[in-house]
Amino acid sequence: MALGRQTAKGTPTCVWRVNRELLETLDEKLGPPLDSYVRGWQVWLEANGPDGATLEWRLHPPAGFTMPRGVNHHDLFDVVLQQLALLGEGEPIAFDDRARALSEIWEVLEAFPAYGDDSDPQALAAACADALGGRQPDGAGRVDHRRLGDLWKGRRGEFSVGRALLDQVGAPRD
Repeated sequence: MALGRQTAKGTPTCVWRVNRELLETLDEKLGPPLDSYVRGWQVWLEANGPDGATLEWRLHPPAGFTMPRGVNHHDLFDVVLQQLALLGEGEPIAFDDRARALSEIWEVLEAFPAYGDDSDPQALAAACADALGGRQPDGAGRVDHRRLGDLWKGRRGEFSVGRALLDQVGAPRD
């Protein structure tokens, strides 16, 4: 889980809980992901941060995520969007192996300066909200990416990076 460089104070970060509307907004505002990983992450690099800084936007899967059978990781975002367009609110997404709730695919969207640029978390939150058509993050603050990556690796993927991010940025509990 390689992330951008980090200052001693942590990486300025914004976090959103994933829902259908957020994914539709991502598709509308950022388009298809630039990159994707077999572990479910979807990644965009966009010059829409404070003062035009490049931000990394990353969808994080939940702990223990496995790629749905029959879906290439490069197609996961599009497959999910296509299914959501056909389904009613809250209906599970059907894959070859089983139906999954959206929360079983991605937990959170994270945005942070891609190349270690430092930024005030509130300025980052404002730039991110602007990039997403006014959608405010659930939380903004500084996070310790190195520690989160070590925890995820040490638990072989059985660690919720999404919950840890929400905690570190002080997002209210559901």
